[in-house]
Amino acid sequence: MSKTQGRSVVVTGGASGIGLAIAAAFRAIGDHVVSLDIEQSTAANLSVCGDVREPSSSVAAVAAAVDACGQLDVLVVNAGIHDGGAGFGLPADDLAAVTRRVMDIDVLGYILSVQAAAPALTASRGSVIFTLSDSTFLAGQTGAGVAYTAAKYAAHGVMKWCAYNLAPDVRVNAVAPGGVVTHIQAVSADGSGRSLFVDADAKREVIRSRNPLGTVLEPSEVAQLYVFLASEAARGMTGEVLRPDGGLSVR
Repeated sequence: MSKTQGRSVVVTGGASGIGLAIAAAFRAIGDHVVSLDIEQSTAANLSVCGDVREPSSSVAAVAAAVDACGQLDVLVVNAGIHDGGAGFGLPADDLAAVTRRVMDIDVLGYILSVQAAAPALTASRGSVIFTLSDSTFLAGQTGAGVAYTAAKYAAHGVMKWCAYNLAPDVRVNAVAPGGVVTHIQAVSADGSGRSLFVDADAKREVIRSRNPLGTVLEPSEVAQLYVFLASEAARGMTGEVLRPDGGLSVR
């Protein structure tokens, strides 16, 4: 990928939270951004409303990007849902329902998005960037439950597999934030969602207290790492994870 501006970018989950900030960051440098989400994105040039669990949704988003720009340069797989800390205290049927929904969106959704985009990205020698989280590395220590933790560990494996199998034409990397306050939803057993961060200020203090740097990053700050990974400055990187988590690994 030789261009640094004017690229064609697809962001899944681009209507809110980190995904919205990512869409805004790429658009701010002149890229054309297509968002795939269940809602319209206010930051993207074009929104495709769909469900990442359905293969046709990812196919439609890729087709929209290629139709608009003639190619696809960057895919950001970001759409996700939280389990709200679900653990073994839930009835087995409820835990099974929560786990299936989280895995379907946070893992299967990633796989289907990359599959749909792979031919176009291979043609453009583009890149893929995964959104992971601190739960990818700290099992049970970040407030995430067993389903979300399992999903992020699985997504890490998917990222590594894609990095190996799509090389040398496509670079595949990831960003694993260490706690960013957004409007991410925690899923319940009945499929309904609730805000994970009811008290945003209190959550920021928890995040700040647990990392060595005492930092809490905003979505717009995290988004700049995606821009970097898609740039020529990162052309020697694949299969890597950037961890803007305030140094949790050295706690």
